[in-house]
Amino acid sequence: MKKFIYICLTLVVVYTIAYDLKVGTLQPYNQKAAPVAAISIQNSTPYQKVKISSGDTVLSVIERLNPSSLSKPIPDLTKDFQRLNHGIRPESIQVGKSYNFPVYKKN
Repeated sequence: MKKFIYICLTLVVVYTIAYDLKVGTLQPYNQKAAPVAAISIQNSTPYQKVKISSGDTVLSVIERLNPSSLSKPIPDLTKDFQRLNHGIRPESIQVGKSYNFPVYKKN
């Protein structure tokens, strides 16, 4: 039984090495990396800087800044927040720090 397990383990290791050498998981060294799309510096969304208090969430602050009912979907709100704050995720905000929150025009 031990011999069978060693043979299977050896076959798995050989297959893994062959696959890695044939297909590979890393980009070859001599190829250039794909160009990353430049992020537009210019923001078309107006914003307001707000200092986060205990209990604040991105959605609660956006609702407070935009008292009229928002017709934008939540994923759009979070994308706007991330764009205004250099990719900071809404779940990562910290109490006491200031962030830029989008202010939308009333419909």
